[in-house]
Order: sequence, then C-alpha cells, then structure tokens
Amino acid sequence: MDDSMNSVHNISAMDISPASSPISAINPISSNHLLLNAFQQQQELLSNILLNEPNMNDYRPINKNPISYEHDHNNSKSCGLFSTVLSDNSDEIKTQNISDESNQLRQRIITESIPSIVDSIPTIKKSQSSSSQRSSMKIFLFIPILILITYLIVQHLNTSIVLPRSTNWQNASEYLTKNLIGQDQGLEQFKDAMNKHKNFTIVIIEGPIGTGKSYLASSLEKFLPTTLISTNTLLGLSSHHWIESHRLSSYLLSYLSPSLFQFLIIDDLDLLPANETYCQTLTKALYSINNNKNVFIILLQTGPMSNICKENLENIITKSIQFNMLQRDHIRTCIQNEAYIQNVQPSFDKQQIENILNSLQYINEQGILYSTTGCKQIPSLVMLESKKYRVDN
Repeated sequence: MDDSMNSVHNISAMDISPASSPISAINPISSNHLLLNAFQQQQELLSNILLNEPNMNDYRPINKNPISYEHDHNNSKSCGLFSTVLSDNSDEIKTQNISDESNQLRQRIITESIPSIVDSIPTIKKSQSSSSQRSSMKIFLFIPILILITYLIVQHLNTSIVLPRSTNWQNASEYLTKNLIGQDQGLEQFKDAMNKHKNFTIVIIEGPIGTGKSYLASSLEKFLPTTLISTNTLLGLSSHHWIESHRLSSYLLSYLSPSLFQFLIIDDLDLLPANETYCQTLTKALYSINNNKNVFIILLQTGPMSNICKENLENIITKSIQFNMLQRDHIRTCIQNEAYIQNVQPSFDKQQIENILNSLQYINEQGILYSTTGCKQIPSLVMLESKKYRVDN
C-alpha cells in the first residue's frame, strides 16, 4: 500500500516537474525569467522604434528584415517567440546603425550644401553690383557726349543756315522790293545786313515819318517770327528795370518766341530820355540777348537821337540805315497800290489821284517836292476819296 502510494506520488511529481515537461524537452530554457526579460527588451525596442524611427523612404534599404511582423502569436511556440525577439533585436540594431549613418550622411550633405549656396549669394550680388556699376558708368559717359552733340547741332543750325536761303525770307525780300516805295538804297543795305547775319545783329533804321519804317516791320511780321515793342511800353516799366539791365533783358526775352531765328523790333527809339542811365541799361540789355537767342534786332527811330544814347549804342550796332523822305512821285505810287489793296471800283482816274496828292504837305529841296508825312496818311485818304466818288455818282 505504501509502495503503491509512493509510485503514484512519483508519477505526479514527474508529471508536474519542469525537467520532465515536453516543452522543456523541446526548448531547454534554464528558467522563466529569461523569457520575461526578452519580452521586456522587445517592448523597449518597439517603443524606441516608434519614438525615434527615421524616415527611410528617401534611402534604399540595405538589409530588410525577412521576418514578418504579422504572425499568429497564439500558435507560435516559445522557441519561435524567443528567436523572433533575438532576431528583431539584432535587426533593429542594424537598422539603427544604418539610420544613424544615413542621418549623418544627410546632415553632412546639408551642412556642405548650405555654405556653398550662402557663399554663392555674395558672388551673385557682387556680379550684379559690378554690372550695374558698369551700366551707370556708361550712362554717365553717354550724357556729356549727348549734350555735346546737341550743342554742336544747335550751333550748326544757328550759324551755318544762311537765312536768305530760306523760303520765308525770300518771300519777305520779294514783297519788300515790290511794295516798299522810295527806299531802294536803304532796302539794299538791310538785305546786306541780313546776308551777313550769323547769330546776333543790331540794325538801326532812321528816317522821317511815313518813309516806310513801320511798313518794313509789319511786312517782316507776315513772313518771319517778329516781335514789335514800342519804346513807350518799355518806359512804362517799373524803375528797377532801368536800374538793373538783367531785369530789362529778361523782360525783352519774355517776348521772344522759341524759334531758331526771329526779329526783335523796338519802335520810336527817339522817345528814350537823354539820360545816361537809360541808354546804358538798354545797351547792356540788348547785348545780353546775344547769349540766349539767335535774333536780329531792328531799332526804329523817327527823330534825332541824343548824343549820349548814340555813343552807347554805337558799340553794339552792326549797321545804321537811313530812310529818305518820299517825293511826290513816290506818293503817287503809294496811292495806286493802296487803291488796289482796297479794291476801289471803279479805279481812280488821274484827277482823283491829283486830289489826294494836293491834300498833302510838301517841302521843296532843290526843286524836288518831298512829302512831310510820306505814305502815312494814304490809306485813310484813299478811303475818303472812294466814298466821295460813290456819293457824287
């Protein structure tokens, strides 16, 4: 009985003994705490992988883990689990090493590429600044050349173009030759001054009333840029214009047009006071215009000029031209031309022309009659005679 009980006890002890267990016979593990440590290590590795996993999509995997992570844990044995843990441990170490090497390589590439890009930026800026400096230098060199060319062109236009060759001056010259009566010699002197004009000319024309001075001015105004100013207008300016010559010069320049050539005509110069201040100021003002415009200045004078003004103006006057008194025959021609201009119908007969001639005053010099008023009153006299004829008939 005791023996049988002992045998039963021995069998039970053998059945529950770990040494005689079938599992221990397949995979002899010294103790259970190794399996627990393996699970803990696997858990730590998985947490490290989840937290610090590098991005491996940019790199080609070198050694891919052949063991699938998706397996049935319920059907696996302890040996398979343990070997998986060991295999995963070794593979994760290799993967971490590869990741570290990849990260180091990537950091090295980034650190080496960034300085090269940064270093290239100053080079680009330097090249851009140098090119801009070269372009600015070209511009600065081109501006003086352009100014010089413009100046030379203006000087060429002002000096090389002979005014009488222009169509406008030719028309004005022909018109004066045909209509300016009794001043053949004075007109030839005026044409000569025009032919010799380059950049600045001052001509004074003296003559009694009605000799054609104002007619010359109005005829030039029809064909060429002309500014006509009366001496009375200049005398009406404030006193500081006659004290400082540059103010009077600025006033005269304000009347001039921007054309390349023009006439400036000052009428009734004999009205200028016989005062040295007035004469000097006007002389300086007229001469200063030479620095600004291409101008032909004509001074018209009816009566005698004071000696003070004559002495000052002689320094700048290019030519002095004398218009003579008109004879009776010249007045006859004036009447015929004015009747044609007014389109008098029917035309005046000899008696009507004589009536107009007899209404004028003359002076006799060496048997020649000279009109004291010239052709000044002829337009109004022709109109009156024409009306009188229509009333009588």
